[in-house]
Amino acid sequence: MGLEQEKPADSVHMEATPATMDMDLADMKKSEQTEEASGSAMSLKVALTNYRNSMLYSLFFCFSAVLWGYDMQISGGLLAAPEFRAVFGYTQADGTSILPAEWQAAFNMIATVGGMGGSLICGLISPWVGRRMTLTIACFISIGSVFIQFFAFVPGVLLAGKLINGISLGMFLVTACAYCSEACPVVLRGITISMVNLFVVVGQLLGNCLIKAFGARTDTFAYRIPFAFQWVFPVILLSGVWFCPESPYWCVQRGKHAEAKKVLERFQTGGNIDSWLVEIQETVRIEEESANSAGYIDCFRGTDLRRTLIIMAVWTINSFSGVNFVLSYSTYFFQIAGIPTSSSFDMGVGVTAVGVVGNIGSWWVINIIGRRALFPGMVVLTVILLVIGILDVVPGYNSSVAMGQCVLIIIWNFFYDLTLGPLGYVICGEMSSTRLRSYTVSIGFFTQNFWTLIMTLTVPYMINPDQGNLRGKTGFIFFAFSIIAAVWTYFCLPETKGRTFEQLDHMFTQKISARKFAEYDDSPHEG
Repeated sequence: MGLEQEKPADSVHMEATPATMDMDLADMKKSEQTEEASGSAMSLKVALTNYRNSMLYSLFFCFSAVLWGYDMQISGGLLAAPEFRAVFGYTQADGTSILPAEWQAAFNMIATVGGMGGSLICGLISPWVGRRMTLTIACFISIGSVFIQFFAFVPGVLLAGKLINGISLGMFLVTACAYCSEACPVVLRGITISMVNLFVVVGQLLGNCLIKAFGARTDTFAYRIPFAFQWVFPVILLSGVWFCPESPYWCVQRGKHAEAKKVLERFQTGGNIDSWLVEIQETVRIEEESANSAGYIDCFRGTDLRRTLIIMAVWTINSFSGVNFVLSYSTYFFQIAGIPTSSSFDMGVGVTAVGVVGNIGSWWVINIIGRRALFPGMVVLTVILLVIGILDVVPGYNSSVAMGQCVLIIIWNFFYDLTLGPLGYVICGEMSSTRLRSYTVSIGFFTQNFWTLIMTLTVPYMINPDQGNLRGKTGFIFFAFSIIAAVWTYFCLPETKGRTFEQLDHMFTQKISARKFAEYDDSPHEG
């Protein structure tokens, strides 16, 4: 079926000596050196100095996530552009242009469907061609799809372009997340993976800015210019991707140990390169000895089942939090709430600008508090959604109350990008085993796109005036979902901060309780 990948014959041999459960003094010394090389026993200041190259290369891969955020934002933002509604919708007797809820759902849904396919395709090809070639393929798909969108004048052609573009978007996210998790030492791993979400938010901000700048135009360039701007990103990526090193984990998995060492030499300016290479080799060796194949089916076997379910749950929580309502429809919601069109565009920009600030703050949350900061973050988001809903049912609903709801949406987005937004990517990148990373991360983003699809189908019917007309009462729906999400986070989310992939493999094998991950000491078992 093409879902199983037999491990390469030349990857069975490893330079590291086999580990034993009872370590002698020499093994303990080697373990300490490995921890230092991988960054688990390194200060943030030292890591930023010695591994700045690996972080810069990772940021370049993260840059591809701009396209995901940009596409998401212009998809929702263009719904508020009068010319877009006039071309692809219908005009009422009073001259008002309307996009039917069915068409809105299709327009926002189709890229998500493509993203689901792109995620799974990426999981299949990335283990064979590497991260750089996968990114290159995604760039060419993106360029072609934008061409179709730019010259579309009928809904069917536009939807075809959005579908193809969605394939590239899914590939971008999987590749960026996988590369970042494999290119940096432990102390930088969480911060770097969280940059994926930062670039998503930057893309949303750019999308809002271009919609504000061109959305009020009275010709087709009101939406064609925002579409055309997407050409910039893949061109930049294609210009630099082959100057980046390949993932060292991918090199070792393919038996290219000499190339892996050269990669590590480019990644770091100080520290013990040989020890880091041994740590990678040992992790890959242990995982490959535990299974004869790597594929999607293996993600649901043994200890990998728990890891896969955690990743799927985190992305389910992401959608249950109401992010699709807040981000994709914020500008449209502002207009429905009675905010003038020009002001709604300004507030849409404000939503994403605050998100950038929240993302920067998340670096402290990720590195100091850890991954279980997701729980207090969910509590805050849940309370804000409840207040948004209550404001919609209090007597005397007016423009002032509507403005209060809009401000709460902006505050909600700040806390989302402080916690849940970036942590989703971090957990996705860290929770998977090295052997199955491409497949597990792909499943994670498939899950994200699946739930985004569900929300894309339902949210327009919730908020549209000609359908549910719930306005802020939509907050009640996501409030209920968020309570479930917060409870799961408290009881089921492990703390992976500061753990090497080898340590995580051992802890999952030992079936450590999620709430005991942070305090667990596995030093006697390392090697």
